[in-house]
Amino acid sequence: MSTDYAIHSDFLVHWTGKDLDTQYDSNWDASEKSAIDRESSLSRAYVDRLHNILKYGLWLTEEPEIRFPIGDKQIAIPSTPKVCFTELKLSESRTHAKRYGRLGIGVKRPYLFNRFGRPLAYFGFNVDIQNDLFLKACANDFKDKSLLNFFKPMNSGKTLNYDLYGESEWRILFFQELLDKRLLIDPRDDKNADECAFFNTLSASEQARLKYLAPLDGWCALIIYPSLSVKNKAQQEDSARIRAEIARIKSNQRDHGNKVEGGNWPMEIDLDACRNF
Repeated sequence: MSTDYAIHSDFLVHWTGKDLDTQYDSNWDASEKSAIDRESSLSRAYVDRLHNILKYGLWLTEEPEIRFPIGDKQIAIPSTPKVCFTELKLSESRTHAKRYGRLGIGVKRPYLFNRFGRPLAYFGFNVDIQNDLFLKACANDFKDKSLLNFFKPMNSGKTLNYDLYGESEWRILFFQELLDKRLLIDPRDDKNADECAFFNTLSASEQARLKYLAPLDGWCALIIYPSLSVKNKAQQEDSARIRAEIARIKSNQRDHGNKVEGGNWPMEIDLDACRNF
């Protein structure tokens, strides 16, 4: 029996680079194409970001605690280290790139399952206007309140445009068990020599944001480059260091993802080409 998977993408994509776009090209989306000069500081910064993710992992960061009322109860979603992904068709990539940055790292779902990741439960309508009984019950019953980070409002504001719900977001949260199994890495721990050395190269603001690293594994399946020129730069000028990290990730024969995927390297595509899928 054949199964149609068209309703959901096979990839969960983590988007990054908003800080780079803000610094170098905050108006990039005014053009129909995502154009970045190959020799620009922005192009170099994006290739460096890709290399660091491949070598050290995805960043788990924190957002401020969210508090809001449900009836006569006050709900608090605590600040918890997390890394976020969107489940979307590639043709929708530009919308998410505007919000989070133009570099996409795609993984298959087992990458999240192995780290207790799951899709979010959305509540209506925003943090100011809602009366969600399920959220209220979970807030009352959960001993571990960090699990409330698997909830999110459907709308970022009072307009019912369902902009957040449309992201189909998944998350990995920090759990000590993941750290113990080295599925997450603490970059502040000098026992993790490479990650700690990388952490020490970051600015003070970056160090404050980075809480933990989630190393990539054999389930890494997709790289979406910010532009064709950045893709060319990564594949040509910076080929040695980019390819070396992909080869390292994909050559681990003990990695279940590599066994299932046959060690296949990730697909590579640029943001503008995504509109054709």
